[in-house]
Amino acid sequence: MRLSHPRNYEEEVMEKIEYFDYQKVARETKIPNNILKDIKREVKKEFPNDKMMYELHVLRAIKSRYWQKTQAQSLRAVK
Repeated sequence: MRLSHPRNYEEEVMEKIEYFDYQKVARETKIPNNILKDIKREVKKEFPNDKMMYELHVLRAIKSRYWQKTQAQSLRAVK
């Protein structure tokens, strides 16, 4: 008998925080959900199989606040 994982098994595994609580920092910095999703997607491309590095780099991206600068630039470009 072969057990199969749910379709989004990898996503579910990556979402469970194990090393670095980047979600708490994201809430504290009030990062918009769409920006957080973009960061997570980009970091996952770089570290698809290393959960610790994934969480660390998502956390670093949030804490760098670079996303605020790029968001402001995007808003200025639209005006």
